Amino acid sequence: MDRHVAFGGCRIDISHNRRRKIAMFKKLLRFLPAGLAAGSLLATVALPAPASASAPRAATRQNVVTVLGYNSTDWKYLQVPSGANAPRFYEPDFDDSDWASGQEGFGTTNGTCAWNNSTNVKTSWAVNTDILVRHWVHIPRNARLVRIQGTIDNDARVYFNGRLVQTVRSGGCAAGAINVVLPARHLERCNLLAIRGHDYGAATYLNVEVSYVRQTPSA
Repeated sequence: MDRHVAFGGCRIDISHNRRRKIAMFKKLLRFLPAGLAAGSLLATVALPAPASASAPRAATRQNVVTVLGYNSTDWKYLQVPSGANAPRFYEPDFDDSDWASGQEGFGTTNGTCAWNNSTNVKTSWAVNTDILVRHWVHIPRNARLVRIQGTIDNDARVYFNGRLVQTVRSGGCAAGAINVVLPARHLERCNLLAIRGHDYGAATYLNVEVSYVRQTPSA
């Protein structure tokens, strides 16, 4: 029976990759001399030829790529009472189909912070409440130094693929208070970013971006 894993819009067929490897092995086996063991074939296939010690290394440069920008759209969000129980909202398999969809930044436009204006606030977030937000992020396999950064007024708990990666106590919406580089072991092709923002009153604001470093050959 085929097995599939789904993350956001991605669908991964696990059994297909396994069947392809088995078919490749059987095809190579037909051309073996009778006395050659299958284990020898596996060892031959698995070990790549060593690179020449004298071969020069290709020069590379690093480019920062933004995969989810500030003021991005298609966020799923829900406002809840301050401190309300919200079990598993940060898990990839959580059903957010009945949540509203909106654009960040989330906040108020009363001018308490530099970002509290109609230019930066796209979706209203009431004071003295918590906001739960979720967004899927596609990250290529060659990504390095994947970073989440942004601004929160007042506090935030940041989750990535169901794991808590940062707890932020920002106070007066300090720029860059959300700032975490994700360990490679936490990364998939399709990833869920989830944040719980908490407000103490007066004004609210939440706006984040996700970026990574891509290495490319130098000209």
